[in-house]
Amino acid sequence: MNKSYYEVIVEGSFDLIRGFLLGFLEGREIKGEAIFEEEQHIKVEGKLTQLIRLSGIKGKRVHIIVGAGFYKLVNDAFMNVKERIDLKVVSVREITDACFGFHYKAFKKELGEELKGLFAALPEGLRIEGDYAPKESLMPEGKGIESYAPLHEYELRARGEIHGPAREALDFYRKLELHDMVELDDIKLKYAD
Repeated sequence: MNKSYYEVIVEGSFDLIRGFLLGFLEGREIKGEAIFEEEQHIKVEGKLTQLIRLSGIKGKRVHIIVGAGFYKLVNDAFMNVKERIDLKVVSVREITDACFGFHYKAFKKELGEELKGLFAALPEGLRIEGDYAPKESLMPEGKGIESYAPLHEYELRARGEIHGPAREALDFYRKLELHDMVELDDIKLKYAD
């Protein structure tokens, strides 16, 4: 994959923007190419924006991630209806990188091996940065103790940060969300100058 993505910021009602864009894409038979930052764990700039998102209030600015191949089409579509519908493109920025922090722990050897394997076989274009070094410890005295006890026979812990192309990072983030023992920070986007 590894194609370029852009962030398009549109001013207006979230529901109206989402409906308009999804209808536009459906009409052109373009599938899966619009990602609404409000529906993902993507950190947008500004503390007020974060507070609005966390409170569940839909803000006046909608951040959308679209593929480079058609961001111009999306921009033109919004420009064509600005006289009839209260929508305005505020900015368009190329995304150069996406990153998110993670940490995980496991108390069973099988789960530990699964987690190490998951992070050893990253999707193409992604890399781990930071202090990633899984630390395993064995304590025979913990054998047979309940799984929620403070002492375990086996323990694995690791932390790091995933970096790479936007789509691959978002897809890997969704995959990691399915693992209970992996805790994730919000995704941060980096932009071209």
